[in-house]
Amino acid sequence: MYLMGKEGCMTSLWKNNAGGSRLKTFILENRDLYRLLLAKFLGEKNGHDVVFFASPDEMKNNHEPRDFEMIAAHLLPGRMHFKNNGTPHSHAVYGEGLDSATIHWCRKSGVKGILDLQDGEEEWSRCLQAMGTGETSETSSVSKALNEGRGKGVAKLSRREAEVARMLVKGFSAKQAAAALGTSEGTVKNQRKAVYRKLGIVRATQLAGAMGFKAR
Repeated sequence: MYLMGKEGCMTSLWKNNAGGSRLKTFILENRDLYRLLLAKFLGEKNGHDVVFFASPDEMKNNHEPRDFEMIAAHLLPGRMHFKNNGTPHSHAVYGEGLDSATIHWCRKSGVKGILDLQDGEEEWSRCLQAMGTGETSETSSVSKALNEGRGKGVAKLSRREAEVARMLVKGFSAKQAAAALGTSEGTVKNQRKAVYRKLGIVRATQLAGAMGFKAR
């Protein structure tokens, strides 16, 4: 977690504007450590009004105006959240070691900023400043992961197929993945077959490379 280990990150874009008004940032994050770190950098250091949510539904049901939304990759809501929420605020998705399947999904969904915690404060500041002007931006680790996954069919995976693939790379069995995703083992096995077909592989040992990231 290189970014969160440095002092002074996320300072340029996130400071109050010249008029003195406080920017409101909604953050979808259910891990206590990350909440503390983001509250410190955005709230205490830069004077933001930070509001945390533990689930996509909780954030969706809050209709208060906000300037930015930052969403942890493991809690990604449905694609329509980014394309059809009727509000002008920008979205950023962040995570550590983001894989190319997740990045492709975010791009297709219209996410403005894709940020990896492996990158430093300058990277985050650059991307967030770009978002503030309406541009799409991503940190260098995101670009690297995307390039490593090019040409391997990763962009063809559905969101659920990508989730299953990531879990299999991490060592989950089909049964364990099904329990974690709240579905049946048979469904996961069918999704595994679809992943193999779309990525052009035939065995589990090929999956990590085809996804564009290393097994852990």
